[in-house]
Amino acid sequence: MHHISDTPSLRYTFGIRIFYFLLITFVGLIVALLVMSVALKGGMTTMSLRLGTVAQDIFLFILPAIVTAMMVSVLPARMLCIDRMPSLWLTMTGLLAWICSIPAMNALVAWNEGLTLPAGLAPVEEWMRQAEEAARGQVEILISGTSVGALIVNILIVGVLAGVSEELYFRGALQRLISSGGRVNHHVAIWITAVLFSAFHMQFFGFFPRLVLGAFFGYLLWWSGSIWLPALIHAINNSLVVCATWRHNVALAAGEGDAGVDPSAWGADSVAAVILSVVLTAVVVWLLKNTTLFRNGVTRE
Repeated sequence: MHHISDTPSLRYTFGIRIFYFLLITFVGLIVALLVMSVALKGGMTTMSLRLGTVAQDIFLFILPAIVTAMMVSVLPARMLCIDRMPSLWLTMTGLLAWICSIPAMNALVAWNEGLTLPAGLAPVEEWMRQAEEAARGQVEILISGTSVGALIVNILIVGVLAGVSEELYFRGALQRLISSGGRVNHHVAIWITAVLFSAFHMQFFGFFPRLVLGAFFGYLLWWSGSIWLPALIHAINNSLVVCATWRHNVALAAGEGDAGVDPSAWGADSVAAVILSVVLTAVVVWLLKNTTLFRNGVTRE
């Protein structure tokens, strides 16, 4: 067994590293907004939203993460955890944990969607729900289409690119920077990153499921030492939604009505399924954390 340092030859102080990261992110945000504004000038179409999404993933997520890592570390690949692949056992067990969690996560989604604010905050709730609907509407346009080509493109953009770019930024860069230098406990860094990850999506009535998912991705990075494990499961999670939406679109176009299996409903209406999901997920996560065979022989600080 060998030890992996969580601070691979970092430059500058903790505060300066965070400052550079935020500054580079701000520059990337401006560039992404400019590109998106040009793409959306002709209206909000599937093509313009695809171009805008790609621009966001590249300029807001991928480039800031890479540039920051190159500035603050002499080992940028290790900083971002892109230089190591997870073992097959770890990958399969991570996927199993995600699969086991689906009914429980769906129940959490349903609970979060049903939350209401106090009467005095009714205008705030109305604004939040309008923002939620606007975001949902944009996603529906983005992943619309019934052709196999549309399905493949949507999986590549919404599944693969979004999954990899968000993990590179939030877990590879942000989480690692927060925990760098030993100033912040890695558990705290994981949950702070998860909160910011969920808040970024601006979907308030899906905040808690995305928070839990973000924390799960954070722990996958911590246990494996590889960004590719959370990126893989993130991409599969997104792609599942894309495939379900595509199947729904195809069914409607064929006059079959609201056909197809909705993965967001799997097990959510069964108390027994949710309880079993929680128990199985806890067991598999325990294996991920504690079984040496599932940790590549790596010890952690």
